[in-house]
Amino acid sequence: MHIIIGVITAIAGLVWALNSLQNAGVNLNAFNPFFWMRRRRWEKKLGTKPMHALTDSMDVAALLVVAVAKEHGDITRESKLEILSMFEREFGVKRNKAIEMYSSSIYLMQDALNISEEVRHIMKPSKENFTSNHISKLIKMLNEAAGLEEMTDGQRAIIKSVEMEFQSNKDQGRE
Repeated sequence: MHIIIGVITAIAGLVWALNSLQNAGVNLNAFNPFFWMRRRRWEKKLGTKPMHALTDSMDVAALLVVAVAKEHGDITRESKLEILSMFEREFGVKRNKAIEMYSSSIYLMQDALNISEEVRHIMKPSKENFTSNHISKLIKMLNEAAGLEEMTDGQRAIIKSVEMEFQSNKDQGRE
């Protein structure tokens, strides 16, 4: 009988302690390992830059083309129109979709400091979706975007990073 009273007292003390902790502002779900894993996954997902989560190869290509054009400085009206027509021609999309791709690319790049260093992270989720035809088109588009005005070292660095990323992908495929 005295053992049962001791167990009931221990359970009551534990419930009282947990209730007091909850009233003090401690989240009791933090002690749940499943809740912790789910929260950790969300933190990881929300902690990444949106441009590092692009899975569509067309969106990645549009972002890189706009990044090359923007590396020179602010994009002029003529350059923007040329980029939009390039999207329409190469991607086979209508003007509204091209404008949407351009606008979203500009928005995604707003907090990027050095795009040439970000290329690996930008391309990581979608690199396997690029075929050899896509790769050649992307390199051609990047060179066209850089050629809209005088090519700078930053633009060359972005193009070189993209080429190196695809080259490392080919080297991994051979092994």
